[in-house]
Formats: sequence, structure tokens, C-alpha cells
Amino acid sequence: MSLKLRVTWRNAGCPLLPDALADVQATADDAPLPIAGARPGLREFEIPAGAARVALRARFSAAFDAFEDVPALREEVLSVEQAFDVAIGGTALSPAPDPALGRPHPLVDVTSAPGAAVAQIGTEFVDITPFWMAYARYADEHQRERQPGTELVALGATAGEPRIWFASVPEACKAPPDDGVSALVFYRPEGYAYTRVDQRHEMFGLNRYLLSPDPDPDASFWARDVFARDPRDGSRWVYLRCGFEAALAASGKAVVMLHPWPNGMNFGAATTASLPGLADAALRLLGSTQKVGLGRGGARLGKLGLAGFSAGGLPLWQALAANTGRVSEVFAFDARGIAKSEALIARWLGGDASRKLRMTGGHQLDANAALQRRLAGNAGAARVSSLPPDKSGYRPGVNARWDHVCSSLDDGEKDTYLNADWVWHQFAVFGGCPGAGEPRDVTFLQRFLEASDL
Repeated sequence: MSLKLRVTWRNAGCPLLPDALADVQATADDAPLPIAGARPGLREFEIPAGAARVALRARFSAAFDAFEDVPALREEVLSVEQAFDVAIGGTALSPAPDPALGRPHPLVDVTSAPGAAVAQIGTEFVDITPFWMAYARYADEHQRERQPGTELVALGATAGEPRIWFASVPEACKAPPDDGVSALVFYRPEGYAYTRVDQRHEMFGLNRYLLSPDPDPDASFWARDVFARDPRDGSRWVYLRCGFEAALAASGKAVVMLHPWPNGMNFGAATTASLPGLADAALRLLGSTQKVGLGRGGARLGKLGLAGFSAGGLPLWQALAANTGRVSEVFAFDARGIAKSEALIARWLGGDASRKLRMTGGHQLDANAALQRRLAGNAGAARVSSLPPDKSGYRPGVNARWDHVCSSLDDGEKDTYLNADWVWHQFAVFGGCPGAGEPRDVTFLQRFLEASDL
């Protein structure tokens, strides 16, 4: 019986996977095999009788025309190499471990039927980092100031919304302690509208979350670690950087932070039951380039956590409702909708004694406190916490980090800023609550990660 190799991939022909730029080749015992059949998303090869070893090589590229000051670009977005042993008397293919990965390629799933082996390449996401860095304003700022050892990868979704995701990958993810890599999905407030990868993008609103504040008094006002004055209108700038990359690195946890990049406020499939599969697909892509899961078969989703800030709480609770059985932890940074989601949160938390809820407050101080009281009978402080516990947490002298960010205020401004819940609201995502003897740059996110089981 002759044996065919069918190579398939999803979402063929989309702008990130144009069929004309799909280079799929196969060899049998090092001899090239001609393509026996082709259409978008399919290449077919005839394996000659007596062959012992088959190798698959696939390269996928995307190309875009010149846009504004960006020249025409063509970049490889995904590559796969997988060898197979011809097995069962020449009727099936058995994937061989990749020498670099120590296992078969994480993006290749193989099934066999009489006379045919199907190798499906996982193409839900592709790596669009070079395109993003070319099209996005403030990309150079991230390149200069990113956390050493932490890598940012821009992911292009080949179907559905959102079209762009980001993965913050700390060093600890390269060799995770468990069989699998945890993911923490972060939902931000509304962003700008976009329809394509090849358009002008804005990275300033991503840098705000990823990068660390700068203590240098001569740093740009938006980069300072205190409420610096905006020279454009003289007001105090309160949108301090959040230091997410530094928190990931300092926690030592093997956690990839995923940022679905909304089209306006549309988070699409990131709020549905598809989320675990999408997170797994993103991690498999990262594993294929040796950014996560080396040596333990960890290029797959382990535990799943959700986080959201401000209006990002609305998609956060939608995602939790769609994935109550899969989510291990929730970090709610002054997240909208928490009061209306009490029943959902209580049901989720009560479903497993290992689940944890962490909250910070500004606008939501009272709602957080009420929820904590409601949950007290089923979960103590080890599983549910709220920082600060009430308005007293914003009094001078209570929190060293709060005192520091306010240290630049003039006497005439202090009452306005120290007692304004709209200022507390921002502190709830970039701030922290250091314990005795701890440095003030321990953020809420770092503390939550260190106490987590992710």
C-alpha cells in the first residue's frame, strides 16, 4: 500500500498566511519529494515504498506594501521542521524528537489513516514582531527600556478578533518547573481602533503597562516614578508606568503574560470559551522558537490566570464566566463590574479550594471590601485579599510607595491628589503595598505573582 503525507494548516490564505508565500517541502531519505497535490492549506506528497525517514520543512511568510514611511516588508512568521520514521510496515509515520527541543515539534500534530498520514501545522498564531516594531510608534522606547531577560513577542491571530496579541516571556519560562507553562491574560481599558496589522499602531499604551518607572528627575514626565508635571498643560501626570515586565521577572514564576490587543473595546474570542485553546496555541508557538518549555514538554498551557484593570474588568468577568472550570487565579486591579459579578466570583471561588482572588482598589474600594466579607466564610486571606483594605490605605505615612509617588506634589495640590479616587484608581494598577523592611518598588502584581500557584 502506498503512503501519502498530507500537510495541512488552518486559516490558509489570510493576510498573515498567503498561500503564495507558503513554502512546504518534504524529503524521503534526504531525496526531495515532488508536490503531488496542492491547494490553500494543503500540500500532498507521495512517499516511495521502502523509505525509512521522511522530513517535513515548512516556512510561512507575510508581505505588505509600503505604508507611510515604512517600506514594503516581507517577513517569515512561522517555521516548522519535523522528521518522521516510517512505521507499521510502511503504512504510518511516527514523529521523531527534534534534537533542539527534545521532543516532536509542538506545532505539528500527526494522525494516521490507512494509506495516509496527516500532519497538521498549528497556525492559529504567527509571530508578527518585526511588523509591529516597524508600524508601531514608541516601539523604540520599549527596545531601549525593556526588562533585561524578558522578551516581548507580537502575535498575529490568523482568524477572528483580536487580530494582535502580545506575550511577555520572562526568563523563568524557558525551563519551567512543571509540565506546562502558566499564562496570565491581562485585559486593559479601551484602546484605539484598528483593522489590519499593516497600519499605524500605538505602543505607548502598551509600554505604560510593561515598562518600569524611571526615578531620574530628568526623565520624561510620562516615565517618572512620581506624579510629574505635564509640560503641555501644567497638570500632574498620574498614569505612571506599571512595571509588569519587572514584576514577572522578580517573581521568578514561569508565567507568560498575554495581552490581547483590543480593537477599541472588542476583545473578541479572548472573552469566550476559546480562550484556553488560544492561550495554548500561543504557548505552542513560543515553544516552537525555544522561548518557553525547554526540556520538559512544557510548550503547552498549564494553569490559566486572568487579570484586568479599570474597564478591562468588564471583559475579565466575561472571560471568567466562560471559563470558570479552567481559571486558577484572578487579579482584579480596581476592576469595573466587580459588584455585579459577586455571584459569579463566589461560584468560581467555591469550585476549587486552590483558587485565589486578589483585588486592589480605588473606585472599587467599597465593592472589594463587600465582596471580601461575603467570601470570608469560604475563603480566608490566603485565598482572597484586597489592597488597600479601605480609604485609610491612602493616608500619608501608611504606604511608602504611595508616599513616594505623591512626594512631588506642592502643598496646594496635596489635598486634591491624596484624596481623589481617580488618582487612587491609577495607583491600583501601578502601585504596591510594601511590607515591613521591603523596598517600595514591590508592586501589587509582583506580590500577587509571588503568592500565586501559577
